[in-house]
Amino acid sequence: MSVVGDIPHYPFSFRGDVLASELGRFVVEEPVTRVVTNAGARGWLVTGYVAAREALKDPRLSRSLIADPDMPQEDSTAPPLSVVGTMTMLRRAGLRDEAVKGMGPRQTHISLERVREIADTLLTTMTTNRSVNGDGSANGDANRSDDANPSAANTNANPDPTATPTAQPGDLVADFALPWASQVTCELLGLPTEAAPELAGWFRLLCTGEAADEHLFSDWTKALSRFDDWMTGIGTDGLLGRLALLNRSSDRPLSHQELVEIALFLFVSGLGNPAGFLALCGLVLARDPQLAARLRREPQALPGALEELYRWSVMLGDSITRIAREDTEVGGVQVRAGELVLISIDAANRDPAVFDSPERLDIDRRSPMPHLRFGQGRHFCPAAALNRAQTEVALRALLDTVPGLRLAVAPEEVRWRQDHAVLLPESIPVRW
Repeated sequence: MSVVGDIPHYPFSFRGDVLASELGRFVVEEPVTRVVTNAGARGWLVTGYVAAREALKDPRLSRSLIADPDMPQEDSTAPPLSVVGTMTMLRRAGLRDEAVKGMGPRQTHISLERVREIADTLLTTMTTNRSVNGDGSANGDANRSDDANPSAANTNANPDPTATPTAQPGDLVADFALPWASQVTCELLGLPTEAAPELAGWFRLLCTGEAADEHLFSDWTKALSRFDDWMTGIGTDGLLGRLALLNRSSDRPLSHQELVEIALFLFVSGLGNPAGFLALCGLVLARDPQLAARLRREPQALPGALEELYRWSVMLGDSITRIAREDTEVGGVQVRAGELVLISIDAANRDPAVFDSPERLDIDRRSPMPHLRFGQGRHFCPAAALNRAQTEVALRALLDTVPGLRLAVAPEEVRWRQDHAVLLPESIPVRW
C-alpha cells in the first residue's frame, strides 16, 4: 500500500479475483477512513456495508457535483456532467422515464432470445476456430470457491499435461465477454451493428490514473466524433433513436452535443460493467468445473448463483464517488460540505459483520441483507434487472456450449488490466 504522508493512496489494486488486502482490513477496522486519490485530493473511503448503504442513499451526497472541476477529484480531470449527471440531464428534458423504460426488463429493443443467439454465435466461433483436447475434470467443493487460494477450488485447473492441444486456447475476454457486451449494447441502443467489433475495443475509455492522463482525452474526443456522426443520422430504432425522437418535442430539449455525450456514456456503461462481470463469471466457472457441472445439472440454481457472484465479485478499479452538498455524517464520521466521498461497493459486499465468511463464493448463501452491486436509493442502477436477465442468458449459453470449460493456465497466471475503473483480465485462456 502506497501512502502520501501518512494517508493511504487509493486505489489499492486492479485484480478482480481477490479483494485488496487494504480494503479487507479497512472494512473491519476503519469502515470510513481518509485516503488520497490519483488527483492528490483527500477523500473519505467508505468500506463498511452499513456506512456504504447509508452513503449511497444520502441525498446530501451529490453525484452531479463531481463534474465541477473546483471540487476534489478521484482523477486529475473532472468527468463531464453527461457521465455523472446523465439522469439529471435526461430528467430536465423529460426523457428520463423513456430512458429507464429502455433499460428495463420489458424493453423492446433486443430480446433475450437475440441475446442468447449472440452468445451462442460467439461461443460456437470460439470452439470451432480453437478446438482443443482435454476432459475438463476437476476436484473441489461444487458450491464454493475461495479467492484467498484460487487453486484450492479446482486442483485440476491447469491443462492436462498428457493432452496435446490442437490449437491455441480460447479467450473468454476477446472471444466472448467484450464482443458479447458490445453487440448487445449496440442493438439495445440502435447503433450500427457492423461497428460492434470495433467498439468492443473501446473498453480503454474506462481507464483511470496515469493511463487516463496519457490518452483518455484523445480517445474520448475521437469517440465523440464517431458518435456525433451516428447521432446525426440516427433512426428510430433502439433506445437512442427513441430518445432523439422524443427530444425534438421536448419543452427543454437537449442540445445535439449533449445527446452525443449521453449516447457515448450509455454505450461505455453498457460495454464496461456487463463485459467485466461476464468475464469474471466465466473465470469462476473455468477454474471450478464442478461448480459449472452443478449449474448444468441444476439450472434453477443459476439465478441464485448469479446474485452471489454479484456480491462476491470485485469489479471496481475506482469507487462510487460523491461530493457532500452540506455537512453530514457517514458511518459516525463527520463529513464537511465540499468533501469527497469514495464508496467501495466491493468492500461493502465483503463485510464480515453482514456476510459470514464473505471471501467465499457460496451459491447456497441466503443472506437477509442484499448486496449493493447496483447501488441504493435514487441512484439505483436502472439497468439492474436487464443486466441480470441478459447475463443469465449469456452464462447459460456458456454452460451449454462449452461443457468441458477449464482454464488453460494456472489461476494466478491470469493478468488484469491496470488503471481501469472496471476490472477486466487482459485475457482468460481456456480449453474444453
